[in-house]
Amino acid sequence: MFTDLARDDKSLPPVRGVLAYTRVRTDCKLNDFSVIETDYNFGSQSAFYVSLGTNLDQTRLYLGVYGSMKVTDFNQGTVFEIVP
Repeated sequence: MFTDLARDDKSLPPVRGVLAYTRVRTDCKLNDFSVIETDYNFGSQSAFYVSLGTNLDQTRLYLGVYGSMKVTDFNQGTVFEIVP
């Protein structure tokens, strides 16, 4: 599982990140990936997917989302738990 800061889709403002997954390949060749669509409504706000993390025993997965690309724009972040 991995994230990208922002999806390369200029036709759909506001900016959204992307959450995706791929399967492991043992032959080290390129692999296709699949996008995971989230059902959270961010409204008209941008949502940059900035990090993935787990709890200490790695039984829960968390996604960090921030509303701005500027580090001086404070208090625009949220952490979501990814629930399958």
